[in-house]
Amino acid sequence: MLTSPSLRIAQLLCGFSLLLAAAMAAPASAQTRQIDSWLEFKFDSAAPMGAPRNPAEILPSGLAGVVANAPGTKRSGDVVFISAIEFQKIANAPLASLALGPLLNQIANVKSFDGFNAVDFTGLIKNLPSDIIEAPDAVVRQANPQNADEIRKLLRDGDIVFGSHVINYMTWGRFNHVAIVLDAAKGVIAESTAQIPGDTPGVRLVDWNKFASGYARVGVVRLKSSNADQLTKVTTWVAERKGKPYRWPLIQGLDKTDQSRFYCSQLVWLAFREVLKLDLDADKGMLVFPDDIYNSKDYVEVIVP
Repeated sequence: MLTSPSLRIAQLLCGFSLLLAAAMAAPASAQTRQIDSWLEFKFDSAAPMGAPRNPAEILPSGLAGVVANAPGTKRSGDVVFISAIEFQKIANAPLASLALGPLLNQIANVKSFDGFNAVDFTGLIKNLPSDIIEAPDAVVRQANPQNADEIRKLLRDGDIVFGSHVINYMTWGRFNHVAIVLDAAKGVIAESTAQIPGDTPGVRLVDWNKFASGYARVGVVRLKSSNADQLTKVTTWVAERKGKPYRWPLIQGLDKTDQSRFYCSQLVWLAFREVLKLDLDADKGMLVFPDDIYNSKDYVEVIVP
């Protein structure tokens, strides 16, 4: 019987190929699941706060005394940051759980943008399940195929486009990136993005095909009852912010009205707020997430879910 290293390697590669093939054949329902209470999720203490395996918890400052002694706790203005795993420990302690009672009875859901994952307890919408994707982008594309060229034909100036991208093996929320169409005819999209730990390129223009190819799936919503003149003003406002640096909330703060720098959903949210006086933040929390904009059903209609 052959037992050479080369044969063993070949066997391992064959086994890996079979596993990959099985994953690629997985049904769509296997790619996304919902968690009714993220407090029961097994978080990773080795992951940094804000990572998919250890989201940040954004708490009202009135609870600072309850969590003040937890490792890594950070205060920013009127809110307190604490990692999910540390919050989980406190929530399981009898005395602390009494003080946290109102929060624990109205669990907010986990959302994300650009690799930053958080539970915003300052938001108004509670008791929603958390969506979680735990599969490589290629697997999700296989299970949920989309035609970027066909979607581009649907785009109009001012449309809001979303991307879902699995980062470090998992991501929270339906979408974790958002941008806006500046010129549908030319396929020009504006977004704010950066590579950790930097803040560049910030606000930039990208081609639709490049944008769409970077995500496992994309979505599109459109402002209801709008006209071309209104949307031109919105897209002009965004284009004028080109080159502005990116905002990392844990570093540069949570003020979503500050226009010195932008995270992706802040840029889109501010454009409609400043120009048309429309608040597309569905839960009105300290942060605005792509999912908040997608779920602003009073103002937007879904073109591509």
